[in-house]
Amino acid sequence: MTETHLVEIRRGPGRPRSLEADEAILEATVDVFAEVGFEALTMEGVAARAGVGKNTLYRRFPNKLDLVVSAVRCYTNVGAAAPDTGTTRGDVQAVVDDLVAIVTDTPMGRMLPMLVATRTRVPELDVAYSEIVADKRARSAVVVRRAVERRDFRADVDVEAVVDAFVSPVFYRMLVTNAPLDAAFRAGIVDTVMRAFS
Repeated sequence: MTETHLVEIRRGPGRPRSLEADEAILEATVDVFAEVGFEALTMEGVAARAGVGKNTLYRRFPNKLDLVVSAVRCYTNVGAAAPDTGTTRGDVQAVVDDLVAIVTDTPMGRMLPMLVATRTRVPELDVAYSEIVADKRARSAVVVRRAVERRDFRADVDVEAVVDAFVSPVFYRMLVTNAPLDAAFRAGIVDTVMRAFS
């Protein structure tokens, strides 16, 4: 994990934080969550898995909801700017590639199936997860609106439907079919979106 990924969990001034401890805590959170779910996850269990003391954990996170949400925000790059490659095709490709990277190159891939199932049972987690999804969709919507301004997409396109066309195939393959998320698949999504909405 890079230092940039850890910006979301840094707190105010005081004693310097250990980035290694931050990384260990977040990765342990993902691992424990993926194994036992939110209800059975404990702060003590995460601390033990991360190899840190409970006091170290509680100084960073007041409760397990904050801990889990912080991990999700970190690994999904919440707050990142929309890609701007100079072309609509490049922007769409960047959105798709970034999404696939999140679920294949970060611990989110292990956590996501359990997270999707758990949000329906834990209202507080559902609210936080919805806010994270809204952030990611807003980033994709910037790409769609820019494409409309460039006249690469039709002026009457449904922005939300176009965003769905970006992301839905990735999640379907990951959560349902387990088919490859390879370069050919990602390029196919881009080709389909460009043909459908041009």
